[in-house]
Amino acid sequence: MVDNPYSQYNFELEVDGQPVAGFSEVSGLTMELDTVAYREGGVNDHVHQLPGGFAHANLVLQRGLTKDTTFWNWLHEVMSGTIKKRTVVLKLKSGFKGDSAWGWEFTNAYPVKWSGPDLTGGANGMAIESIELTYERFDTLSGLPE
Repeated sequence: MVDNPYSQYNFELEVDGQPVAGFSEVSGLTMELDTVAYREGGVNDHVHQLPGGFAHANLVLQRGLTKDTTFWNWLHEVMSGTIKKRTVVLKLKSGFKGDSAWGWEFTNAYPVKWSGPDLTGGANGMAIESIELTYERFDTLSGLPE
């Protein structure tokens, strides 16, 4: 386990307004408009695509395993049946401890998956944990980017 694996962490995460972690990799920042196919009677040369609702992927965060147990404890609360939805803010930093370049706010988020490190016994690699969050919606933070 690494005590301070933050040198490459350009993503800062806040949960309910409190900074809790730095992450080196983030995925799932996608938003997609679903469409509904509609066949109009008598029109045989095309199918109309009508707008439906928006869908998004889960937010997946990866970092070196540390002594911080914020996500582990939150996941255990959810597993025990107490789903605590929280506001999560993700800030893209311009380098470690740099200024925020972009930011996103995820509303009513909660963890749905935690993956620990592969236990292969390799001495040179860093133990990586992955946390997956689901949420209702996300938006950019006001004022970012400048």
